[in-house]
Amino acid sequence: MAYKTYIFEMKQDEYWYGPEVNSWVMYPLHRGSTYEVDVNHYKGVNQVNPLLVSSKGRAIWCEEGFKLKVAEGKIEIQSYKGEVQLYEFGTTLKEAFKGIAQKSFAGNGIVPPKDFFVKPQYNTWIELIYNQNQEDILKYATSIVEQNMPVGIIMIDDSWSEYYGRWRFNGARFPNPKAMVDRLHELGFEVMLWCCPFISPDSLEFRQLRDKGYLVKNTKGEVSLKEWWNGYSGVLDLSHPGAVAWMKEQCQYLMDTYGIDGFKFDAGDAMYYSDEDVTYGNVDANKQCELWAQFGLEYPYNEYRACYKMAGTHLVQRLADKSHSWNSNGLSSLIPNQLTQGILGYAYTCPDMIGGGSYTDFLDGSKNLDQELFVRYAQCAALMPMLQFSAAPWRVLSQEKFEACKAAAWLHVKYADYIYALAKEASKSVEPIVRYMSYEFPEEGLELIIDQFMLGTKYLVAPVLEKGATAREVSFPTGKWLGDDGVVVEGPCRITVDVPLDRLPIFERMH
Repeated sequence: MAYKTYIFEMKQDEYWYGPEVNSWVMYPLHRGSTYEVDVNHYKGVNQVNPLLVSSKGRAIWCEEGFKLKVAEGKIEIQSYKGEVQLYEFGTTLKEAFKGIAQKSFAGNGIVPPKDFFVKPQYNTWIELIYNQNQEDILKYATSIVEQNMPVGIIMIDDSWSEYYGRWRFNGARFPNPKAMVDRLHELGFEVMLWCCPFISPDSLEFRQLRDKGYLVKNTKGEVSLKEWWNGYSGVLDLSHPGAVAWMKEQCQYLMDTYGIDGFKFDAGDAMYYSDEDVTYGNVDANKQCELWAQFGLEYPYNEYRACYKMAGTHLVQRLADKSHSWNSNGLSSLIPNQLTQGILGYAYTCPDMIGGGSYTDFLDGSKNLDQELFVRYAQCAALMPMLQFSAAPWRVLSQEKFEACKAAAWLHVKYADYIYALAKEASKSVEPIVRYMSYEFPEEGLELIIDQFMLGTKYLVAPVLEKGATAREVSFPTGKWLGDDGVVVEGPCRITVDVPLDRLPIFERMH
C-alpha cells in the first residue's frame, strides 16, 4: 500500500509535542531535533495519539496512524491510512491545544468519580505480587487505616483469579470474597480488580471462546497465541460484538456478586496484536487497542496504561511502569511524562506506583531500596491529578521518612478540591490538569522547562528530582508568587530555593 508523504517546515523557535507519551525525553521537538516513531502499528507501552501540537499555535492531526520523522528542521509524515491535516489556531501552545481538541477530540462532559482525585489509590501488586489473597489484602487495607494514611481506592492486582479468562476469585486464596469486599467498603475503600483481554490456552473458556469465533486468529484460521509478560495466551477479538458482550458479562458478574466497583484494564497494547490478524471487524492492531479502551467507558472506576487515541474521554490513564531510580525511566520521567499525557489530550492521569513498579526493589533486605527516592517520588506525585501507592511506605521506610511520605499523601488531600475542579473543567475543555510552564506563560522562554509544572493556572510545583539535593533552582514567570514557606517571589526570575526532605516547593500565583 502506497504512502502519502507530507512535509512541514518548523518555524524559528517553534517547539512541537507528540505523538507518544513515552518519548518525553525527546520533547519538545525543535529545529535541532532528530526523532522517528512509527504510529501505524504502535509498539510502545503507554498512550499514543496521532497528534502533534506546536508552541506557535499550530497542530497536526491524522485520524489514523502515521510514520513520523523529524530532522533538519522538517517534520515528515507518511500515512497510508488517513489524511494528515495541518491547522493554525493562533500563536501559542494553549491555542493550538484547545483548537485541535475542539476539532478532533472534544470533551464528552463526563468526569471520572471524584474519589480518583481527592484520595490516594493503593495497589496490592508490590506487597503480594502473584500471591494475591484475601487475608493479606485485608491486612494491607487495615494497615493503611492504622497508619493514618488517607483511605481511598484499593486495586487488587494480577492473580486474584483462577487464570486468565476465568474471571472468578481463586477459591483457595479467597474463601469469602464477598465478605472481603464488604469489609474493604466498611473501611472506606472503593475496590477495583485487575483484568486483561488474554485467555489462558487449554482452558474451558479458551475452547468456548474459540468455538464461538471470539478470539483473534492467524492467517491459517487458527487461534493466534500471543506472547506477553505472563507467557502465551489467546486474546479477545474486541471487534466481535460477542467477545465484548462476553467480557461485559464477566465484569457485571463481579460487580453484582461481590460489589466490585470497577476494573484496572491492563494489557490491550497494540503490540500484542498484529495487522495480519484475522478478526471479525477486519481491524488493525491499533484499533484493537482503541476498542479495549472503549470497553472501559461503561465503567466509571477504570484505569488504563496502554491506549491508542481516546483523548477527551473519561478514562483514567496511568503512566507505564517506572523503575526505582532517579534516572530517565524513574523519578525524572514523572513530570515530563505527565506533561506529555496532558498535551496529547489525556487529562485524567496517574503516575506509576510511588517508588516505581518493580517489586524486586522492595523485597525484604533489598539493597536497591532508596528511602530518599521513595519520599521524593511521593512528593512529585502529590500535586498531580492522582497518586498511587503499592509498596507499603510504613514497611519499607524509617519512621522519619514514612512521616514525610504520609505528609505528601495528605498534601494531595489538602489540594483535592482544586484538583477535582480542574478535572471537571477538563471534561468539557480537555485542558491538561498538569501543564507545561509554556502552556500558561507562552512569551517567557520556558518551553524547555520540564522539571516543574503548573497545576492548572494557580500553582507552580517544583519537586526535587536529584538524589541528595537540599536546594533546587525554580524558574518563575512574570508575577508575584507566594511560596509554601511564606516567601513571596517577584518574577520573572530563576532562583534557588531550599528543599529539605520534608518539603515540596509550591508557589501560588498571586496575580
